[in-house]
Amino acid sequence: MFDVFVDKIVSNNSREIKVIYLYRYLSWIFTSIFYLFDNQTEYFFLKIGVIIILFITSKIVTNLYTRYSNNSKAIKSLVLTETAGISLLLIPTGGLDSPFIWYAMNPVLVSASFLTGLFCWFDLIFYLAVSTSISYFVFNTENNTAIKIISANSHLILIFILMTLGLQLLLKLAHELNNERNNLREINYQLAKANEKIKESMEHIMSLYQAVEMFSVQDSKEKLMNTIIYYAKELTKSKSSFFKQIDLNNSNKIITCGDISPDIHLLIENELSSIPEMKETDKNIVHIRIQNRMFAISIVQSASRLFGILGVEMEESQENDYLYKKLFSFLTELSTVILERLYLEEIAQKLAVTEEQNRIANEMHDSVSQRLFSISCAIHTLVAKHSKLSDIELRDQLIRIMETSNMAMKELRSTIYKLSSKKQGRRAFQSDIKDYLDSIAKLNNIDVSFKCSGDEDLLTGTLKKAIYRIIAESTGNSVRHGKCSEINIELNMRNICTELIIKDNGKGFIVEDAIKRNGLGIDNMKRLVNSFNGSLDIDSELEKGTCIRINIPNEKILTLDEGGLVV
Repeated sequence: MFDVFVDKIVSNNSREIKVIYLYRYLSWIFTSIFYLFDNQTEYFFLKIGVIIILFITSKIVTNLYTRYSNNSKAIKSLVLTETAGISLLLIPTGGLDSPFIWYAMNPVLVSASFLTGLFCWFDLIFYLAVSTSISYFVFNTENNTAIKIISANSHLILIFILMTLGLQLLLKLAHELNNERNNLREINYQLAKANEKIKESMEHIMSLYQAVEMFSVQDSKEKLMNTIIYYAKELTKSKSSFFKQIDLNNSNKIITCGDISPDIHLLIENELSSIPEMKETDKNIVHIRIQNRMFAISIVQSASRLFGILGVEMEESQENDYLYKKLFSFLTELSTVILERLYLEEIAQKLAVTEEQNRIANEMHDSVSQRLFSISCAIHTLVAKHSKLSDIELRDQLIRIMETSNMAMKELRSTIYKLSSKKQGRRAFQSDIKDYLDSIAKLNNIDVSFKCSGDEDLLTGTLKKAIYRIIAESTGNSVRHGKCSEINIELNMRNICTELIIKDNGKGFIVEDAIKRNGLGIDNMKRLVNSFNGSLDIDSELEKGTCIRINIPNEKILTLDEGGLVV
């Protein structure tokens, strides 16, 4: 309770000041009680006056200690002054036998808290010498020698010495603990800042990944590179960034982001072309200086291909920053993975096209071409012999030619729309979506349902890829931002258009605000849907979830009517 009282008195002061307050008032209370109720009752009112004066003096001195706690010279003067004052207080109160003898630990405590250990011992010796002298010259009624007086009070002197030594040890330990606490606070603060940076970086990286997923659908290397350098600038907190493409078609092209003027652009291009350190096998970070601006650059290449050089503007202080180097190296590796993936997808698409062309050619040779040859032969024969044929024979021949042509058109249609995956007895498109949704559900402990209807053969390969990426984008946002526990997906593949509905029970959001903020996820989906001439509607309410509806017209519809084949 008394500690609460002290805290109220010195609420804005340090822990040392609070300890000084606590000991000072406790020592004042107890010494005053012993002094007030001893056998010398004839001096009662005098004792009351001494106690009141001591309290007022203690209050003034303690306030002075608080005010000048950062001034060692002032503290020394106050300690010596208070020590002298306490020594004089011993004259009317009994010398070494005075109950106020213990009050002298107050300036000793101050010395141990704010001054050197040497000065603390000097103050104690000074006080003991003065108090012993007072007992020798004022209260020595038996004419004892100074040695005898010291010997008689040796226990008191020993207690003072031990208390001072213990006090210094305790204060030293307290200071060490306080330093450790401050170090831990600083470490916790740095860890908190690092966690915030990591969280922010991970959000940027996830957005980068989603953006790359979106752009890769359109096979737009230009958009992809712009996305990479934008996030390189954002993640490194740089003013600008760039990427120099190195390929057979456009080896000198540099894409920039941020504060890079045409002059700086030209200087960067010249500088990169003349750097001997940038070998095809070198992945170290190289620093270049252009017009008093420092840039960190690193080569982007896989085991099989050189893609280019990534660069970001940096501060002078970041040149030897370990975390900055690790982050930039990570961005370089991530860019390598992204571009390698795009490169492999391009090769895979070319191979798929070649494979499909070969398949169609083989099947047409085996089926359609044979029927067309039969039709050609039949028509040639009919032209040569039509004058010799009766009307019934001529009609029968024409019917056979028409039936054969209808069979040829059916086989042609089947050949065009027949997919390799279908021939192998599997649906890769739907299975890929289901596999992805299953992993999302298991990793995040949520319920995900997927309903699919219609014929996937109506969709082009590019549209299938786009639908997959839209589902990945929207479900990822539902989990990360919406904090949902349930996602329902419907995919209806009709003859005219494809409808995709994605619902969740998450936190929801204000659609207008998200559009104004140019949220990357919504912007990516809009761009992707618009590229297929589709429509996107978003319905969301706070704490009620979100519903996304997408309609995309099918690019090609083949129908067979009486008039023949319509594209």
